Amino acid sequence: MNKYIKLIIGAVALAALLVGSSVLYKNLAAGYKADNLKPIGAQGQFATGTDSLEETPEPTPESTPTMTAVPEETSEPTPEPTLEPTPEPTPEPTLEPTPEPTPEETPEPTPQTTPTPDPTNNPDTNVNKAPDFTVYTATGDEVHLSDFVGKPVILNFWASWCGPCKSEMPLFQEMYDTYGEEIAFVVVNLTDGYSETVETAQAYIDEAGYTFPVYFDTDQDAAYTYYVMSIPTTYFIDAEGNMIAYGQGALSEESFKQGLSMLGF
Repeated sequence: MNKYIKLIIGAVALAALLVGSSVLYKNLAAGYKADNLKPIGAQGQFATGTDSLEETPEPTPESTPTMTAVPEETSEPTPEPTLEPTPEPTPEPTLEPTPEPTPEETPEPTPQTTPTPDPTNNPDTNVNKAPDFTVYTATGDEVHLSDFVGKPVILNFWASWCGPCKSEMPLFQEMYDTYGEEIAFVVVNLTDGYSETVETAQAYIDEAGYTFPVYFDTDQDAAYTYYVMSIPTTYFIDAEGNMIAYGQGALSEESFKQGLSMLGF
């Protein structure tokens, strides 16, 4: 009898363990999904949500000084002066005319030229500019993000050891097939030389049959410039080089199309 009870208890415990593992897996998997893109705020690059501006306190009105009346002085009677005999006038000496001084020329003030503001340094127009970086092709040719100015850009950071990165690759291929002529796809591999190399990343791309452009961040320039802390991460950049939105985690088709609509597609 005790043997059957132990078997029943063991079966119940195993079932509970399986159910709990399934729930945990679903929660973890949901954490890798980027269901909605985050717009980049107008007060600075990589900002999210609504920008809050601190209210400027109203200036405290200066206190009006209190005017204190000065009491009138009481005039005392002035004593009458004693008259003394007037001395005879002394003849005035003859004065020679003093030459008039030559007026010194006052130099005219040099007008100060106000420098023309540089629109590229204007914080009102430059807050969302995508910072430039250098990456490389598989053959070692340099490529800069600024090379694509004039065309919308979809910038993606990934690695072949990253499961969520690989899960969104078929969607990137589909979108590249549709919009590759109008949008520059800049798919940047985090090539650190240890966990990822040019050879391992390119082998994965070739084996999967992907045809979108892949670039290699062998100098870590792009990763450091964009403070990449987790992958995949995707940025949507307009033709003027302004960052419009970004998403962390594998993008769903809905999120991808949301980003395309922000770019005008």
